[in-house]
Amino acid sequence: MKRSRYEDDSATLHLAQESGQKANKLPRHEIEKIISDKVVTAVEQSDYKMKNLMERIGEVNGEPRYDARIKNLEAHVRKIKRRGDAVFAYIRKFRSLGISQSQSPPPVSPSPVQPQRCISPAEPITNISRYSKVDLFRPITNIIHNTSLAPINVTEDDSVSSSVQLEEEDWQSKLHPFPDTPFPKELPVVAASYNLPQKPVVKLARIGSAQELGIAWNVNQKDPHVAEMDCYYIYVSHEHKNGTFSGWKCLGEIKAMTLPMACKVSDCKGDKRLCFIVVGKDIFGRYGPYSDIHTVASGQI
Repeated sequence: MKRSRYEDDSATLHLAQESGQKANKLPRHEIEKIISDKVVTAVEQSDYKMKNLMERIGEVNGEPRYDARIKNLEAHVRKIKRRGDAVFAYIRKFRSLGISQSQSPPPVSPSPVQPQRCISPAEPITNISRYSKVDLFRPITNIIHNTSLAPINVTEDDSVSSSVQLEEEDWQSKLHPFPDTPFPKELPVVAASYNLPQKPVVKLARIGSAQELGIAWNVNQKDPHVAEMDCYYIYVSHEHKNGTFSGWKCLGEIKAMTLPMACKVSDCKGDKRLCFIVVGKDIFGRYGPYSDIHTVASGQI
C-alpha cells in the first residue's frame, strides 16, 4: 500500500519538531561555555594575525639595515678623523725639525768684530748648458773631469771637514732657528688629495775662478702624489770670526720649474764658513721640510 505525499510531509515535520525540542533541552551554562570558547578562539586568531602583520611591517621598514649603514658611516668618519690627526701631527713634526723656538729668528745683525759682507741675490740658472753642461747632481768628484769647475768640499751629514782644520765644536748649536714656515690658515678641499712638498737634496759647486757658487737641488725619489710646486727659497747664514752666526738671510725666491733646478750666487764671501738651506712651497701655500745644512768654508771659495 502506497503512502501519500501528505503522510510523508507530516512525518518530516514531526521529526523536526522532536529535534527542536531536544535542542531546547541544552542547559544554559553549556550554551554560554560554547559561546565563550568561540570568542576566545576568535581573539587568539586576531592576535596571531596582528603579530604577523607587525613583523612584516618591521621587515618593510628595514630598521636593522639602516642601523648598519649608520654604524658603517660612523666608522668611516672616525677613520678620516684619525688620518687627519696623523697629517697634522706630521706637519707639526717637520715644522719643529731644526727649530728650537716657535718664534721667527731675530733680524740679521752685523758681526761685532767685522761688518758683514754682502752676498748677491740668488740668480736662477735657466740654461745649465751655458756652464759647460755641468751636471750638479753627479758626484762632486766627477765634475772636475768634465768641466773647468773646481770642486768644493761640502760638509756631509753635518760634519766638519778635517782638511780645513775648523774648530772641533758643535757649531750647529750656534745656528739660529730655521725661518718659520707658517701653515696656511685656509686650504681648498682639493689640497687634501696631495702630499706635502718633498725635502730638497742640495749640491754645491764653484763656478769658474770667480767667487760664484752654484746651488742645485732635486729630490731623492719623485712623489707622484705631491702637489705642484710654486717656488723655492734659499737661505744663507755667515759664521763670524768670533764663532757666532748671523741670522738666516733669504737670498731670493726662485720660481719653481721642472726638477732638477739650479741657481748662481755671486760674491760668496764669509769670515769662516757659509751655511745654505733650501725649502720649497707648493701652489697651496704649504711648505715642505728644509734641506740638510750644507756648509762651505771661506778658504774653499
